[in-house]
Amino acid sequence: MTKAKGSSFYWGMRLLPEPKRGAMFALYDLARAIDDTADNEAPLDAKRQAIADWRTEIAALYQGKPSRAETIAILPYVKRFDLPRAEFDALIDGQEMDLDGGAYDEARLVLYCRRVAGTIGMLTLAILGVRADDYATTLGEAFQRINILRDVDEDRARGRDYVPPGTDLAATATAKLAEAERLRDSLDVRALRPALVMTELYRALLAALLRGQRRLGRFAKLRAVAIGLWKSR
Repeated sequence: MTKAKGSSFYWGMRLLPEPKRGAMFALYDLARAIDDTADNEAPLDAKRQAIADWRTEIAALYQGKPSRAETIAILPYVKRFDLPRAEFDALIDGQEMDLDGGAYDEARLVLYCRRVAGTIGMLTLAILGVRADDYATTLGEAFQRINILRDVDEDRARGRDYVPPGTDLAATATAKLAEAERLRDSLDVRALRPALVMTELYRALLAALLRGQRRLGRFAKLRAVAIGLWKSR
């Protein structure tokens, strides 16, 4: 599923040995399923019920009784990697923010990034066996700001505008990438290899967006992967 969606995360996850690779694919599929709840074409009330159902399902997951394919797939990894339930709950909170709509100031944007992307960063580092909360959330915020910049027109067509007035998303994303690099300096870069690869893919995507391109070509992806691997040697 991850490869079929052409996700940048695939390039990072494929570098991992089992069982970490399996855990990351399971995490990605579960996160995508939750995210799709807010993005489908169902009526608003139906979406809110679907999100409430996901809360119930996450509770069932942590009771060892999941019923959906995505939660069944991730169940073996929850205890193995001590995946914090609070991060899944916060991810669902982020989907509710999507449904709530409304204007975004900088504080709300930071909260949104923490919920929809910082959560994935925290869960990813738990799987990688690295404890670095500030790094995880800072990198997640950088990635999400780049995602918002890429999808700004589509989001506005859906009635969602995540960009606070006067905010330069490219500049703030660049600053967050730099901050994450500083935080990374004290960490084991080899353990963070997938994160470094994804960082370079997002850095390349940001450069492409500033050139007016919404996607990375295969050569650009391979180059970014090579840079990430070099930085994690």
